[in-house]
Amino acid sequence: MAMEKKSIKTGIPVEGDDFYGREKELDYAWKTHILNGNSLILSAPRKAGKSSFSKKMLELAEDKGWKTLYLDLQGISTESDFVRYFKEELKSKKWWNKVGKAIVNIYESITFEIEVKGKIIDATLTNKHDVWRNDTYGAIMKLIESIGDTLIAIDELSIYLNHLLKQENGKEKVEYFLGWLRKIRDTKGTKTRWIFCSSAEIAILADKYQLSKYMNILSFPIDAFFEDEAKDFISILAVDDKVQFTKENIQHILDKLVWYLPFFIQILVEKINFLICVENQTLSNDIIDEAYNRLIIGDHLKYWDERLKNYGEFEDSARKILKLCTEIPTGRSREDLLANLSAKKSDIEKTETILARSLYILKNDGYLIENNGKYMFRSPLLRDFWLNRK
Repeated sequence: MAMEKKSIKTGIPVEGDDFYGREKELDYAWKTHILNGNSLILSAPRKAGKSSFSKKMLELAEDKGWKTLYLDLQGISTESDFVRYFKEELKSKKWWNKVGKAIVNIYESITFEIEVKGKIIDATLTNKHDVWRNDTYGAIMKLIESIGDTLIAIDELSIYLNHLLKQENGKEKVEYFLGWLRKIRDTKGTKTRWIFCSSAEIAILADKYQLSKYMNILSFPIDAFFEDEAKDFISILAVDDKVQFTKENIQHILDKLVWYLPFFIQILVEKINFLICVENQTLSNDIIDEAYNRLIIGDHLKYWDERLKNYGEFEDSARKILKLCTEIPTGRSREDLLANLSAKKSDIEKTETILARSLYILKNDGYLIENNGKYMFRSPLLRDFWLNRK
């Protein structure tokens, strides 16, 4: 029986029947951690599939009769925005219509606006802010603990925290929010589990603002496909009937990528599909090379350049390191990188610290890998993209 085809998704999380692989990871995360009371932070580079994995976990929980909630905080910038968004997402769930009156009453008591001198304003912009915050987050905690076994996934947590940190009393707001989440996780007998999707930026924030005490969350790794998984994945992607990959074609795709991220596989296969269906090319390894070359000069990978802006004080050093690593495909030693980053001998100690943090971030975010004491691009696709832009 032929395996069901999977849609090509190049910019959004994969959901439902389009999700592929990672059955062992899903089963392990559910049985070993979620059922035993552990919350998880998905540890993976960008575009490794954290959002897709978390959504599949929510599907699994729903099948087991759990309540679920997915919160993408990318567009949320204030505390009242979060509360508003939380209420909207909660009420949109099908299971919400079955909750009792007591829970509805708690829900209705949660507000993100208050009346001041006859005007309705953002609750966080008044001198009653602390009272509002304690009452509101206390009510949310009471609500979610009242609805039974619940799995909540929070995506793009670091983006939301960065928004808060830029505001007045930003660190206080972040500490309160993270402390509130920790309080729920640490509550004895809690029926709520959490999955946090974030990248290396969380480690940057935790280190810079002394937030590590709030991040006592079990790290669960998500990585690229193994070679056999990648081969099977390519073979079941829903390409046009004109695109019939041979074993040789599939191996050539993998040889071009080296790092088998589902995202990388999909954008390359989509580009191959386009060349054949729109430009009337004939499938061959040369056409695969052409699709690859178009990727590295297009916009599909531009995100990997833009996201460095989120590195704050480490952006400049990260860019210099990446530029240096494009020049030698086999990689550069730590000593070599240090010598190139140091302007003066007196700056060595400071530069060593910056280099260490920058390399940590770049490795965890999927740019670089350490191999035999040398740092090189984890993916030839990323290196060629970077070389072309820089």
